[in-house]
Amino acid sequence: MRRFRTFFKYFTKNKKAFLKYSGLSFIAGILELFGVALTYPFIIKLLAKEPQAGFFNSPLIIGLSIITLFLVKNALMIFYNYLQAKFTKNIEAELNLSFMKYFLSSSYQESSKISLAQKENILGFLIPNVINNYILRLLNLNVNFFIFGLITLFLIIKFPVATVITMIFAFVIIGLQNLIFKPKLLKIANSQSHASAMYNQRANEAILNIKSVKVSNNEKFFFENYKTAIFNFFKISRQALFFNTIPPYVTEPFIIILLFVLLSVITIENFSEPEKLVASFAVIVSAIFRLSPTIARIQVNLNGINSVLSMVDEFLALCKKFDIQNVKPLKTPDYYQLQDKIELKNVSFGYTKDKQALKNINITIKKGEFIGIAGLSGAGKTTLADIIAGLFEPDCGEFLVDGKAQNKPLKIGYIPQEFCIINGSIKDNVSFGAPEADYNSVVDALKKAQLYDFIIENYKEGIDANPFVDSTGFSQGQKQRLAIARALYSNPDILILDEATSSLDLKTEDEICSVLNSLKGEKTIIAIAHRLSTIKSADRIVFMKNAEIRDIAAFDELISKNKDFKELVELSEITK
Repeated sequence: MRRFRTFFKYFTKNKKAFLKYSGLSFIAGILELFGVALTYPFIIKLLAKEPQAGFFNSPLIIGLSIITLFLVKNALMIFYNYLQAKFTKNIEAELNLSFMKYFLSSSYQESSKISLAQKENILGFLIPNVINNYILRLLNLNVNFFIFGLITLFLIIKFPVATVITMIFAFVIIGLQNLIFKPKLLKIANSQSHASAMYNQRANEAILNIKSVKVSNNEKFFFENYKTAIFNFFKISRQALFFNTIPPYVTEPFIIILLFVLLSVITIENFSEPEKLVASFAVIVSAIFRLSPTIARIQVNLNGINSVLSMVDEFLALCKKFDIQNVKPLKTPDYYQLQDKIELKNVSFGYTKDKQALKNINITIKKGEFIGIAGLSGAGKTTLADIIAGLFEPDCGEFLVDGKAQNKPLKIGYIPQEFCIINGSIKDNVSFGAPEADYNSVVDALKKAQLYDFIIENYKEGIDANPFVDSTGFSQGQKQRLAIARALYSNPDILILDEATSSLDLKTEDEICSVLNSLKGEKTIIAIAHRLSTIKSADRIVFMKNAEIRDIAAFDELISKNKDFKELVELSEITK
């Protein structure tokens, strides 16, 4: 009950629907009860030596009533199963949307702490299991408990001794199975979520790094890692599935024994009245016929619930951790338009408390400047760019825009090292999620990225072409131009390039540099580069070392005044 209350604390509006479906379960139980109860008068009337007068005393009418009740009950159950499927799938979709909204609306700093494998595990494994093996099974338990309870209540009134035997039998069977299976299922549940997360992680490692895997000829290593993870996951899943199939086979032989015991008891009680004896036999057989699958379903559902209790706890812990009730709504932000400059004053930042990624950063960047950021790996280059982009908030210090702190974000165009193609046309890839792609803006962005002429010459559909189906479609250089076009589409104030040319050949890099130089003065450009030729024409270069800014100057000046940068240039084999 604690888990149930906590679950619907987070998803309150679904609690009423759950209770409504429980009410339908009660109605189904009543129809089952009447179907069993009417068996007794039907047999009595059928065996009566002198038929009683009256329309409702007719065995035919009673028999038709029983058939009608079962038909109505079955029709209700079909409708109930439809509503149940609709309810559970709707709530599963709602949970997925709630968590996806959290991933998208939370700060990059928070969202990046959750790995891709963890996110996939939450959306693709944890939520479906919580819904299908907890919420759905609770609804199924309601139906079967009501059927069991109401039929048992009738039997208590009609056959008290036989009912006591039935109840003792049912509780012993369910209790023994719970005693045997629950510890095993809890153990399985504790392992299943972790195994699923590892399975997703190994899949991501192989697929997302496929280029490096192929180059290094390590296919076997990654396959074996994936094989171990998937077999472990399916081994645990197989155990859970196996234990859920056992109850009917355990229950069935005991049901046969119970039937003989009950028939013996009824025979002793009604030996002198043959009509009542036969009618009682019919009721008992009918009741056992209904109770036998009901008891098995109760046990199957209890096993299913026990197998996911730790997952439910994990899910509820995530709901609390992410404050899933109060996820910020997704909306288009109101951007602040840069007028003059951005400033970082005494800014420090650390991913962990004991290690700073940036230390006491001070820099002013004028609107329209081309700023390069250079330094060895781990110097803090990307972190500095992420602070400017608003992805991280400084631990201390000030980030000022036009001389003051701003609540509104700046409009940023981001160009990553690895460009991600989305499923759609060139226009869709440039507009990248804009509600209605503006044709002229797409064309303008492609022209500035020096890609439009190539598209028109090679694709008869123009920007509506989809050259990405079943292939990369573009060369690496063309993809980088497409990334620039995507970044330019929203007419941003600042362009940030994160190692955007590091994987390009020298000719293609030179072409991308030509694009950047054409944007100088029009856009504020911040380019992180290991390949220093990319930022050679920058207005100023920020040289970073050990999380600090060591120097800021133009390329030639920086060479003459900073020994470390000079060595970096020499290693890069760049001449003046």
